[in-house]
Parts: sequence; structure tokens; C-alpha cells
Amino acid sequence: MKKIFAHGFARILPFPFLGMLSLTAEAGSRYENPIKYGGITNIPQLLSALVDLILLIGVPIIVMFIIYGGFLFVKSGDNEAEIAKVKNIFMWTLVGALILLGAKAIALAVQGTITSLL
Repeated sequence: MKKIFAHGFARILPFPFLGMLSLTAEAGSRYENPIKYGGITNIPQLLSALVDLILLIGVPIIVMFIIYGGFLFVKSGDNEAEIAKVKNIFMWTLVGALILLGAKAIALAVQGTITSLL
């Protein structure tokens, strides 16, 4: 009984979506570009916008971890174990910052290459 119900449901499921497509597209019209939001009209601009969004989120996180590491460094005093922990926090924060900067550099290089080919 479960197989019959699942098979019937799988056959009926696509029909509402096909109906929505026919309602939104008029006769002879073309579909709009789905990535045309915010002036993005091609792939290099989309890539640049995504990297900028990641930088917008990542830079404040990096700043917070640098401040947190500085707080732990001041709090640690002469405790070698906590100083090692702080060094580890600083090292991985800088690695994350370099990854973000590298992603931006790679995105700019790819964007420049694609636009020069077009």
C-alpha cells in the first residue's frame, strides 16, 4: 500500500509546478535571467558579489577573534599553556584572513580573465 501511495504521489507532485510555469510565461515571452538581481547580469559579477558577501561576513569575525586573542593574551600572564593557546588562536585567525584575501584575489583574477575573453 505504501509503494502505491508513494508512486502515485511521485507522479502527481510535478503538475502544480508545471502549471505555475505556464501561468507566469505569456505566449511568445522570454524568461527573465534569475541572477539579474542587484545589477548582476553575468557570471563574473555573480562571483565578485559572492566573494564580497563572504568578505562582509568574514572580516568582522576576524576582527572579533583578534580582539578575543588579545584579551586572552593579556589575561594569561605568565601561564605558558594559555600563551600557547593564544598563539594558536592568532595563527588560525591569520590563516583565515589570508584565505579570505586569497579568495578575493582569485575572484578578481578569474573575473578579469573572463571579461578579457568576452
